[in-house]
Amino acid sequence: MFDRCNDKALTVVSMCDDVPPAPERRSDARNLSILKAAILRTALGEELCLVRNISRGGLMAHIFSELEVGDPVKIEFRSSKIVRGRVVWRRPELMGVRFSQFIDIGEILTDPKPQPSHAARAPRVTVNVPARLRSGGRYQAAALGNISQGGARIYLSEPDRLGDDVVLSVAGLPVLTGSVRWRDDTAAGIAFSELLAFEDVGRWVSSHNIGVPPQLVE
Repeated sequence: MFDRCNDKALTVVSMCDDVPPAPERRSDARNLSILKAAILRTALGEELCLVRNISRGGLMAHIFSELEVGDPVKIEFRSSKIVRGRVVWRRPELMGVRFSQFIDIGEILTDPKPQPSHAARAPRVTVNVPARLRSGGRYQAAALGNISQGGARIYLSEPDRLGDDVVLSVAGLPVLTGSVRWRDDTAAGIAFSELLAFEDVGRWVSSHNIGVPPQLVE
């Protein structure tokens, strides 16, 4: 079963070159506390994953899709660094990936410094899903453009008529209250009042098979 935890926990780092092995049953409880969020791109689409263990040569991560051994993957970290590799072992909700080349772990795992007045944010996955937005007593049809645990981008016809506080409704997700952080002629950025559980948003994205085309993975 998936371990409910947040992406502020530490990730286990190994200085060896091997792919992290699947966890032993007896050590699962000790090892499940070390997670870092990333975006996983595969032939099935784009989703969120949690990196549990990483080395110069590979990683172990929680995933939600049905990948198979040999499948190519791309993993984008919060540092904006993208690593390519292939799945070399699978367990229920776990995978091991061998990178196509050795990585600089420090460079990969170092979060970028946020720009002035902008806090670092959780990884956002690209989506295209109908939604409904309420601002005050007024409703607007909208399209969800991306989503993370803490916020979303929405597209709508009249973003200029939004108030500061909004309620976002998306099929399959709990009703999301939040505040408008920015807007332009076609879109707005929403910060949720409370973080979504990683498992909830991860499974929702995976179930919709939303993401990049397969040809972008190789």
